[in-house]
Amino acid sequence: MNKVMCRKILILSLTTVILFAFSGCGKKSDVSKLDKSSVQVNKDGSVVSTMIEDFSESYYSVDELREMTENEVNAFVVKNGEGTAELKYVDAESGKIKMVMSFGNSDNFSDFNSEKLIYETVADAKLNGHIETGLLVDADGNPIESDKASDLSDEHIVVTAMKNIVAAPYKIKYVSRGVKIIDNYLADLSEIADDSMACIVLSK
Repeated sequence: MNKVMCRKILILSLTTVILFAFSGCGKKSDVSKLDKSSVQVNKDGSVVSTMIEDFSESYYSVDELREMTENEVNAFVVKNGEGTAELKYVDAESGKIKMVMSFGNSDNFSDFNSEKLIYETVADAKLNGHIETGLLVDADGNPIESDKASDLSDEHIVVTAMKNIVAAPYKIKYVSRGVKIIDNYLADLSEIADDSMACIVLSK
């Protein structure tokens, strides 16, 4: 094999490795593969809610649940406007019910579900009393340094009391205590204290 051919093979191999490495960069976690309820917040503020619960048709059927939810969604849309809520999917399998809904923003989600979900900048969260940056920790549980806390104003934050998995639109940088970081974009809130608000600070 001559030197030119060796060089071409080496370049091709390196290119393949680089492309493979970058293909995973910025890739959000796939909540469709989770077996727990989750809330996915998108960059534009829209929200996708996936509810997964035990299900028994001795109480009601999937069709009845779908019809009931559709009626609730339609009433909500009539009151709040197009794009505020949509039922995407309802089905049952192996004793579990899975329901997927989308919402125009976190306020729409909160109003429909009577569950607080806030998506805003850290600056707004401070102004509204939704966060104390000095109480945040990193993925290893280390308290945030004061100079880094002061640099977070333009970053976004997710605030909620729900004990679900939250899928974030940007990489998770800091969280409040009790929140478990699963990967760059996923956080598990199942162990937060009852009636407490969890904070997830993101980094673009």
